[in-house]
Amino acid sequence: MGESGSSLAGAKAGILGGIFFAGAAGLFNIALLEAFSGSVLQAFQSNPLCSGATATPQDCFSTLLTTYIPTFVIFPIAVFGIIFGGLYGMYYEFLPGQGYRIKAVGIGMALLIFLLVFGVAGVTADQTQKATMYAFDTVAMLLYAVIIAHFYRKYTRVVEFESPNPEKLKITVGGKDFTGKVKTLSLHSTHTVRAPSESGAFKGWLVSGGVSVLDPKSFETTMRVDGDGLLKIS
Repeated sequence: MGESGSSLAGAKAGILGGIFFAGAAGLFNIALLEAFSGSVLQAFQSNPLCSGATATPQDCFSTLLTTYIPTFVIFPIAVFGIIFGGLYGMYYEFLPGQGYRIKAVGIGMALLIFLLVFGVAGVTADQTQKATMYAFDTVAMLLYAVIIAHFYRKYTRVVEFESPNPEKLKITVGGKDFTGKVKTLSLHSTHTVRAPSESGAFKGWLVSGGVSVLDPKSFETTMRVDGDGLLKIS
C-alpha cells in the first residue's frame, strides 16, 4: 500500500538531489582549499598535531582533502539531503509557496541552515574562504531544490478529493481525512479509501484522470494512482 505523505517519493528525489549537493560541495571545497593552500598550510603550522615529528602541515593538508572532507562534509550533506527530501515529500502540502520548485526552495533553505548550524557545509581556513564556500553552497542548494522538485513530480501525482456534502460524507485515505483536499500521492501507489456508510447517502465513487478504484459501489475500496486525477463521492 502507498503512503499518503509521499515521504518515500521525497526520499527518492532526495537521494538524487543529495548526491548532487554533496558531490558539488565536496569537490568545490577541495578545489577552494587547493587554491588557498598557502593559508591552509600556514594554519596547520600553528597546530601542534601537524607541526611535530609525527605529521607535517602537508600531511595534515593531504588528510584533510582525502579523508576529512569525504567523511565530514560529503557524507553528511548526502545523508541530510536524503532526509530533507523525505521531509519535503511528507510535508509537501504544508510547505509555504505554490508549486514544486518554490516549496523545494523552502526545504532547501532549511537544509542549508541545518548544514551551517552543524558545521558540515565546508571546511575553510579564513573568512574569505568561508564566504566563498557559503556562496557556492547557496547556489548548490538552489540546484538541489530544482532536482528534488523535478523528481518528486516524476514520482508522484496530484489527486483531488471531492464530496457533495463535506460535513457528512467524508473521504478517508488510510484513515486520514482527505475530504476537499488536494494531495500528492506516489505514482502507481494503492490506498484504502472509505466513505461513511451509516447514513445511506453514499451511492458510489466517481473517478477521472489517472485515478481508479477497485469497486466503485463499495464504501470501502482500494484506489490506485497512475496519474493526476479526481476521486469523488457521487
